[in-house]
Amino acid sequence: MLGITDVKQDKDFMRILKNSRPMLLLLLLLGSACRNDSSEFVPDVLVDLTLNLNNPSYQAINVVGGILFLPEQGYKGISIFRRDVGEFKAVDMTCSYRPLEECHRVSLDSATFQLKCGCCDSRFSFEGQILNGPASLPLKEYRTTYSPSTNTLQISN
Repeated sequence: MLGITDVKQDKDFMRILKNSRPMLLLLLLLGSACRNDSSEFVPDVLVDLTLNLNNPSYQAINVVGGILFLPEQGYKGISIFRRDVGEFKAVDMTCSYRPLEECHRVSLDSATFQLKCGCCDSRFSFEGQILNGPASLPLKEYRTTYSPSTNTLQISN
């Protein structure tokens, strides 16, 4: 059974809790403002390409394991990797760590044969998977559709 002292303590606790709501809200907002920059996303840009792989410009991806860079496509360029005879991976060349900053762009590191951000040193596989941070998200991937009868590759989002 509650005594008078217990009821008074409960009322005092409820008053403190009620008065501290604005402070709790402020702390939650401040905590969310300190989020990791890697949670930003690569901006969406329209990608709808059809590449005729008979064109000599695309010779690099006519073999399994080949890689081709299209620097004028996507947000900061698109990297295309031929995984298998009929399977391709296309990823944006924007590093997923601080993607809105201009220098966060991946390129081929010929020493390690990986995609490397020249700004934060994050490393990715040709399929866009993280190999080494600070990036915590993979590279943005685009849809690929290969037509062997016409030897064309469709890349879209």
